[in-house]
Amino acid sequence: MRILALFSLSLFLLACQENNIASKDDDLIWTINTEYMRQGCYNGRDCIPSLEQPNRSDINGSDLSFLQDDDRVVGVWNGSDYVAYPHAILDWHEIINEDGYSISYCPLTGSAINLSTNHEFGVSGLLYNSNLIMYDRASESYWPQMLLKSAAGDSSGSVLHMNNLVETTWGNWKSLFPDTKVINSNTGYSRNYTTYPYGSYRSCNSPDCNDYIYFPISNDDDRLNAKTRVLTLINNDVVMALDIGSYSDPQILSVNVGGKDHQVVISGNDDLAVAFETGLSLDIESWDISNGEIILKELGADNRWDITGKNISDNTGGTQLKAANGYIAYWFSVAAFYPNVELVNS
Repeated sequence: MRILALFSLSLFLLACQENNIASKDDDLIWTINTEYMRQGCYNGRDCIPSLEQPNRSDINGSDLSFLQDDDRVVGVWNGSDYVAYPHAILDWHEIINEDGYSISYCPLTGSAINLSTNHEFGVSGLLYNSNLIMYDRASESYWPQMLLKSAAGDSSGSVLHMNNLVETTWGNWKSLFPDTKVINSNTGYSRNYTTYPYGSYRSCNSPDCNDYIYFPISNDDDRLNAKTRVLTLINNDVVMALDIGSYSDPQILSVNVGGKDHQVVISGNDDLAVAFETGLSLDIESWDISNGEIILKELGADNRWDITGKNISDNTGGTQLKAANGYIAYWFSVAAFYPNVELVNS
């Protein structure tokens, strides 16, 4: 069977039977429809092990043979360093806990977030709409990643607070930030980080591939192919998704989502999109990735930022651009979580 053959590539077994409702604490009250929850792996919490402050290398350092220039990474400025978190690592661990923040990535929905927290998060083993449900090790509450808030436990209803991140290729990231650190393969776990654990799952993106969504979802929307990557902006009940590939050249869009102004920096040719919640008017001063430069500027002022939102102006005390409430994810998952999502194309 095709799906079972794909899963044999991983060291853990995911379940996709329609009648396999996720096991859950009977005392918990869930704010999500548990009909679309499933048990993703069978050893309970931490069946997929998170990483805690993992080892890093410089761009020419050790334990990086698994990483190729066209591999995607999640890149951040954490206040002291630029750090790259390769998808190749996150595919196998899904959560990386650092000092003051956590990186979470769900390979089934293609969604990455950088959340500000003083707590550690782990993989619960549960999925909702095919998306990772995290749990926090302080309150043991449950957090569907793409919901951006807790759905069960003492923290139910509490929201996650986003930090900026950039998803791009390793080649692009290291060109832009040659002093970056990068998470290496010396994780303490025996994993083949050169191998994607889900076979052709992420590359199968056509109407014929919709059965490559392994778990049931609450809403099926065919406005785009299922695995199309969209930048999603969320303000309470108002949700907007931008098809990244439909914006070819680098540009900045002014977008209002439920009364909040955003500046979206997007380039389909570079498969890159970030959004900032700001009323400022931004423009592109320079866009030359091959020569290591993307510079954003404020119209009519001296403020300058790099693509992470870090202020790089000559004047001191410049503020960082605020992260938008949202993420890049596969279209099918956004439409499942937010059936009323507004889809925007160029």
